[in-house]
Amino acid sequence: MPPSPADEARAQLRALAAEASARRDERHEAVEAEFWQFVDQLQRSYHGAQSDIADALGVKRNQILRQTKRYRAAKTPPPKQ
Repeated sequence: MPPSPADEARAQLRALAAEASARRDERHEAVEAEFWQFVDQLQRSYHGAQSDIADALGVKRNQILRQTKRYRAAKTPPPKQ
């Protein structure tokens, strides 16, 4: 069994893990925003498109309405890679 790590090493590991988690959360939010903004554009394609999108995604029309309204206001640019 390896010896227990020093407190400094444990603190550094925890900080790195927290930083990685924060980056993941930021990217996830950016991808969600991009997805729902694209769906917002798609639903304006023709009358009834929202219903077709809801069927394709397996969600209710109300969820599409809520999410597109939520992310329409955000209009965050995609993250730089």
